[in-house]
Amino acid sequence: MPVEDDVLARADAWQTAIETRDAAAAADILADDYALVVTHPAPVVMRRNEWLGLLPEYDVRAYEIRHRSVEVRDGLAVVVQVVEMTAVVTGVDRSGSFALVDLWIDNAGRWRVWRRHSTPLSAGSMPRGS
Repeated sequence: MPVEDDVLARADAWQTAIETRDAAAAADILADDYALVVTHPAPVVMRRNEWLGLLPEYDVRAYEIRHRSVEVRDGLAVVVQVVEMTAVVTGVDRSGSFALVDLWIDNAGRWRVWRRHSTPLSAGSMPRGS
């Protein structure tokens, strides 16, 4: 299987884990030092354990990839997506369009997501867990 296809298969598995709120499956995909990084409308850096703890509060009702590309070089893969999502997180509406940039690292032959940079193009602020 080409490396790009392997990365995209892992990306699809991660999205499935998010939609099914499967923290164990998501944990298997995330690097140990994973972080979600949001820079707009307010900066947020959410580390792996906080994000996994918040996953049961993700209610993704619809998710459509409008654009997706992948590039791979020297053990690093970049997946760029524009998505349209209908979702509620901790009771807060997170619906809208997002530009997502996922940085994947090759960890002994297994791709793991290291960073997700999420830019909401139309959604409000990212809620935090309590």
